[in-house]
Amino acid sequence: MTTKSKELVARSRELIKAGEGSVPHMYLDTVGKVTIGVGNMLPDAKAATKLPFVVEESGEAATDEEIVAEFERIAAQEPGLPARRYKQYTRLLLTDDAINALLDKRLSRFKSRLRNDFEGFDSFPLDAQLGLIDMAFNLGNHGLVNKFPSFTKAARKQDWRKCADECRRKQVQDSRNQEVKALFLACVAD
Repeated sequence: MTTKSKELVARSRELIKAGEGSVPHMYLDTVGKVTIGVGNMLPDAKAATKLPFVVEESGEAATDEEIVAEFERIAAQEPGLPARRYKQYTRLLLTDDAINALLDKRLSRFKSRLRNDFEGFDSFPLDAQLGLIDMAFNLGNHGLVNKFPSFTKAARKQDWRKCADECRRKQVQDSRNQEVKALFLACVAD
């Protein structure tokens, strides 16, 4: 892996965690889906058993039975509360390394799709790649391209000033929008 690739992975992880949050225990998202880590939805208990949960108290690997029981306990709670409110119902955690591995796998898929959607993606300035990754992570690759056509056109032309003007998303915090805008503006200065 090149130095630029390593930097992209590290900075992407940091940016996404800052925007999305990172939760080591299971919780319910706003629509009632069991979720873990950095917005990693678990479709069912079987999917949860594929993750390396540990028992918080002992640090030992959790059994499939423990994982299924905790998944079901969380799934039965009221949805849409802040993630920390579900902590009282949990005994199992993912380590930072496990959360990072899950996130890195998802980021890799987003980057692969961005390469298809934006010719020359790997040659874009690092800050532009980061901005695109954040937007794709938040909107989905399809949502980015289809819901932000002016932005997409500007990114394909590498018009970073126009990208900065068009990157505002309604469903994210203003600070996150400002951070992504600053990434694109930094490319203009380069």
